[in-house]
Amino acid sequence: MRKFNIRQGLMLCASGLLVMVMLTVFMRLGTTHIMVKRAHMDNVVTQTILYDNADLQMEKKEVDRKIDWEKAYPFSDIDRVKKKEWLTTRKIEDKAEQVEKKIGDWTSKYLLGYYKLAEAGRGYTEKIGWGLISPQQEVISLGNGYWSFVYPKDSSAIREKADSLIELAQNVEANGGRFIYIQAPFKVDPYGDCGINGMFDFSNQNCDDLLGQLQARSIATMDLRQDLHSWAQAEQLSYHEYFFRTDHHWKPETALRAAKVVGERLCEYGIPVDGQHYDLHDFDVEVLPEFFLGSEGKRVTLSRALPDNFAILHPKFATKITLDIPEKNIHDTGDFELAYDKTRVERCDYYHLNPYGMYGYGDRQVMNIENLLLPVTDKKVLLIRDSFCDTMAPFLALGIRNLMTLDVRHFTGSVKTYIATHKPDVVIVMYTGSLSGGIEWGTHKDKFDFR
Repeated sequence: MRKFNIRQGLMLCASGLLVMVMLTVFMRLGTTHIMVKRAHMDNVVTQTILYDNADLQMEKKEVDRKIDWEKAYPFSDIDRVKKKEWLTTRKIEDKAEQVEKKIGDWTSKYLLGYYKLAEAGRGYTEKIGWGLISPQQEVISLGNGYWSFVYPKDSSAIREKADSLIELAQNVEANGGRFIYIQAPFKVDPYGDCGINGMFDFSNQNCDDLLGQLQARSIATMDLRQDLHSWAQAEQLSYHEYFFRTDHHWKPETALRAAKVVGERLCEYGIPVDGQHYDLHDFDVEVLPEFFLGSEGKRVTLSRALPDNFAILHPKFATKITLDIPEKNIHDTGDFELAYDKTRVERCDYYHLNPYGMYGYGDRQVMNIENLLLPVTDKKVLLIRDSFCDTMAPFLALGIRNLMTLDVRHFTGSVKTYIATHKPDVVIVMYTGSLSGGIEWGTHKDKFDFR
């Protein structure tokens, strides 16, 4: 009789466990895509299989419209050739990355009890005092319940991004407009966080480098980190308090104040700006207590992070806007809260919903807001933005007649052609401090690809 081998037994148990894990993933994947989405089923069977994820149990009724932006705003021949060459060299590498990402996404989304397991794991590392920064998490504690992503120093990437911004600025000026780069703040305090700033995280150093290179080429810049620092000193608050504890974004109240500062700068550029409603006292603030677990909180889980309160700002004054979001089939006229996607705050779901995306419908390829209560003008502002402007863009529109926004990560057409077509008077690029990593020229999904 063959002697029992403990090692083989453990390997068999581990293999069996892995098989069970994959079976639950595929069972829940099939239930979601076949029974819920295609057969439109909602019964005891689907609810039992997907019991821990209410989002999977719901049939997505609204699907974003797919728009061929490249057809509307085509690339020049030379940009199209460069894109094709880059794609050829990256094809195999990209496919491998896509497979790896898809497996990771499927596991986190469809594995039974994934977040409970993650919470247990994060809680265990906390108990044993294992304070290492995981490459997968890239999240560090700032103290007092605040968390932040961390990024490496990347001088070569900053040079590449500065060159791309300079080329964009030249293109804007060639089309009769003016250009400004606005540095949105990062959560790590550039004037504090001594044990983290410049040691574990180099976001502020990357920002300083980028601004320095732009200024050396006489490109107009604006640094909102300085404004936050001034507010914190004047109000005797921590720099971190202008951000969510568990998310990398600033709070809506902070975004409103930033809109006022940006509006003042636009006045200097000849844009008519009505700044009378950029103050918080002009809004009723509805607070949803412990409603929001941000991107950083999701990484460390509820075992280590406490959910944030989430504020919804309701104007006390009369408003009337026309909102245009083509991919959502929105072209409506109404009050300011037309720019709020209130489906994002209908229920609390820490791991599967993002209330922050309520403002401005989140990251949108194209969003245009016309403020109908301001005097008619042909002056137009184009804001090229990332998710920091989900909150700020609608507030900025309270003082500007014509605001256009582009999110280059999702807009698939040519930025150059868009600018040449619409001839904005001022083009703003406003990004936060996650600047490390080179530009991915082939996908046209990099926020620094302005071709």
